[in-house]
Amino acid sequence: MHSTHVLKWFQHLRHQTGHFKSEEESRRLREAGNDSYRKEKHPLKASDLFTEAIFLAPARNTLAAALAHANRSLALYDCGLYAESYDDCLCALDLGYPEEYLPLIKLRQAACALKLRNFALCEEHLHELLHIELNQVFETRTHELWHQCEVLKVERFEMAVQTGDDLETNDMKAFEIAWLDNSSSLHSTRALARNALIFESEAVAMVPSGNCRVCDYCGITQFIPFPCIYCSNRLVVYCSRQCRVKHAAIHSVECFGHQIELFESFGEVFGMPRLLQLALRMLITGLPELLAHCRKKPTLSKLWSAINGALLERQDIGYSSMLRLEKLKEEHTSDTLIALALAAHILAIYLNKCTTFFEQLEKSLPSASRMSNAEWELLCAALLMRHISQLRHRSLTHCRSFVLPADPHVFSPLNEFQLWAAPMRLQEGHLHLLAGEVAVVAYAVYPETLSLCRHSCSSTICSKFSGRKMTALALLDLPAGSGIYNCFASGNYQQLRQGERSKQLKEHGIKCHCNACQLSYTEDQFDKFHRYRCDNPKCMEIFTPHALPHAPNLRWWLSEEYTQPEYNGAELIVCPHCGEAQKLEWFWSFNTSLIDCELIEERCKLYAAIERAECHLMELHECKVALARLLLEQCLMVHREGATVLDDWEFNKLGSIMRAVLPGVMAQYGGQSIEYVKYFAYFWDVMALSNYKCNDRELMQMLNALEFIADEFKDIFINYYEDYIAPKFAEESYGSVVDTQV
Repeated sequence: MHSTHVLKWFQHLRHQTGHFKSEEESRRLREAGNDSYRKEKHPLKASDLFTEAIFLAPARNTLAAALAHANRSLALYDCGLYAESYDDCLCALDLGYPEEYLPLIKLRQAACALKLRNFALCEEHLHELLHIELNQVFETRTHELWHQCEVLKVERFEMAVQTGDDLETNDMKAFEIAWLDNSSSLHSTRALARNALIFESEAVAMVPSGNCRVCDYCGITQFIPFPCIYCSNRLVVYCSRQCRVKHAAIHSVECFGHQIELFESFGEVFGMPRLLQLALRMLITGLPELLAHCRKKPTLSKLWSAINGALLERQDIGYSSMLRLEKLKEEHTSDTLIALALAAHILAIYLNKCTTFFEQLEKSLPSASRMSNAEWELLCAALLMRHISQLRHRSLTHCRSFVLPADPHVFSPLNEFQLWAAPMRLQEGHLHLLAGEVAVVAYAVYPETLSLCRHSCSSTICSKFSGRKMTALALLDLPAGSGIYNCFASGNYQQLRQGERSKQLKEHGIKCHCNACQLSYTEDQFDKFHRYRCDNPKCMEIFTPHALPHAPNLRWWLSEEYTQPEYNGAELIVCPHCGEAQKLEWFWSFNTSLIDCELIEERCKLYAAIERAECHLMELHECKVALARLLLEQCLMVHREGATVLDDWEFNKLGSIMRAVLPGVMAQYGGQSIEYVKYFAYFWDVMALSNYKCNDRELMQMLNALEFIADEFKDIFINYYEDYIAPKFAEESYGSVVDTQV
């Protein structure tokens, strides 16, 4: 491939991108934020508007961004987000905040430092203010802060902390890695109880999926965004200046790629647009570290031999663990393989022509090498192709979490500020809006833990993702020496049929021989969530339908091919016993009434349709869960928007409906799953808005399930429990989440 053609393509991409920024639009949003803050007294809404002003501020004139950061710092201070407010002040100063307003920023920095109990930093900013000519208001405020700082310093005392010597620790590793014929497997080194910690590790490389806002360094999803002012897209955001600084080495290589939207331009050809970017991050984070252990002045051939030989086996080099990962083995050269090889070469040309990465590689060696840029380009292309093959096999981890159901490029989905009563504290009845959708938020690589697990459709671990950190907990009791298995399909034997699992695994080069796939009745565990009672009164036999052409895994209610009004009466599901097509009258009635559910008459029809569905959807049927969720989603919306106000009778009805389907969710996904938390979020909203209650055992099960979601969401759920649910149980034995030992 000639680099000239690639560079022309880069130039073409640059002409297509970066036009959405506007100084005028940034100013308009900043003024709207000022109005919201001063007139509406709504700092959360103002913060959202200032954030949008920051994103729209052009890089060529940083004053617009500086003013937006400064204004947002005031709104964040009022919200109690003092660390973020302080970071905004620093951003404003970095971007050229007007010198005549310097006392204003310095006062806010001092106030933030005082709130954060960083007295030395507070005094530093107060000293700076004393060397500036101040008006009487600023001078008075400076002395007030100084006095407050002195008072707090006197009041400060050291807390007694239990020492490590008093704590029982168990440092024995819970797993070991076995290698055979270049294939890895993990085994437990001791007996492990259900929910016991097996391993915990940080991702060595991670990229956002584009489904929601994710800090590009630490991977958390709930934060005030600090963007790179030069990037044209909104994927590159950080939760703090500290994360932005820590990620600077990687972002300096990727920044131009984001400016021309290079990674997005590779498109869906590879099935996953972010796979190439993740392979690039594996390379740029690991190769410089590896080269530091090379001999002086290596040639390309010697370096490649070392990478595949002596350096590959080094346990003290982090990148070596990535190089050892298994690759997808393809018997024949496919069009996809050729396309990926071209993409790897394009990325190597990008590193050569658009970044200083090769200069960094030269500096990583013990002394200056004799390798040319063309040789570095060839080496990087080969390593990128290796990483791509590893990611296509078992090494790519999908990190799932809650996302707001909106376009990820809109940073105020559903007017997000309306969800919050205060930072990390939701409005009453709004929990399902935060937790009602689950999606992949990032892709990551865990080369020494999760990537080394063998596949099984009946996984023995539950993976919790909290930012970059992945925690694996035992799904069942494991004797010493047990294999530790992970399911690399998008669902296990209860969630996907064997054919669908096999299809997904084949794409990853995995042939499954697990127990769940070998049993003659392997589909029974899936079928129990899809059993119907025939609605022909002369038959009424129980059956599971055969494969439906437009509905993967029998979930026809998710397919537009089946749920449009014109399909009412079509032969969608046929009873194999009598040959009669199911009328599904309860479903069409439910769908029709859902449109006008602000009317009590239509809601009563919905409740009646749910009751009729009970006669035809057997026990744990997955469709019951889908109908319950749709019902609560719409009813909570009309209640929230004030179109109608639900009374206790209706809330009791909704609570009973959702409560009845939660055991089905637990049976299919487990009580340690994010799906279970997703659905009981609706139930908690009903309890928060009404007098409806569950029993002690059910509530404890829900509280315990919070251990399996990201830490920032766990904190939000606990706050919601303390604010709206615990008070309703005040007379019970548990009034505080602390007592539940979650």
